[in-house]
Amino acid sequence: MKVRFALGFLGAFTVLLVLWGTTGFARGYRAAALWGARVLSPALTGWWLEVPGSGDDPGTFRKGSQSIPLQIDPGFLSIAQVPLAALIVATPGLGVGQAVVRALFGMGIFFLIHLAVLLLYPVVLATPNLLTDTVGVFSGLLSFVLAPQLLWFVLTYDRLRALWQLEGARRAPQGHEERGKRERV
Repeated sequence: MKVRFALGFLGAFTVLLVLWGTTGFARGYRAAALWGARVLSPALTGWWLEVPGSGDDPGTFRKGSQSIPLQIDPGFLSIAQVPLAALIVATPGLGVGQAVVRALFGMGIFFLIHLAVLLLYPVVLATPNLLTDTVGVFSGLLSFVLAPQLLWFVLTYDRLRALWQLEGARRAPQGHEERGKRERV
């Protein structure tokens, strides 16, 4: 089972990585994330995101006389969607339909996590202190390392629980209860 999962993950990861690189997914993801940050940031953080019409510059956050160039390109963040989708697709016991629905749902949640990182960006950089430094490090860790695994676990727990035999791990092996009853009588 482990080998099948590993091979399924590697196969799905390879196919999805090729699709990520050839379909323009990163461009669309970038446009959607920058649009979301541009719309939500003024109301939630007080920072305005100015996005140039063309080029590779993701934009600059502005608030009064302060300006903070956005050094994170959301298009590059989108590559983290590949391992999430590959983990879900490779999960044993999911049919094609369930795998697609769960992968798309997980990718939507992951997009919102990336959007939250973009929204936190000017706040973290404009007010450097222990709290904002910690939030910045944690948001980076979450958006690049933890989120794919956590989302995979949550979205496929019903299959993983049976696969890892979590519901019966504490039960006594069959037959021991009967033997104990006979010995007490």
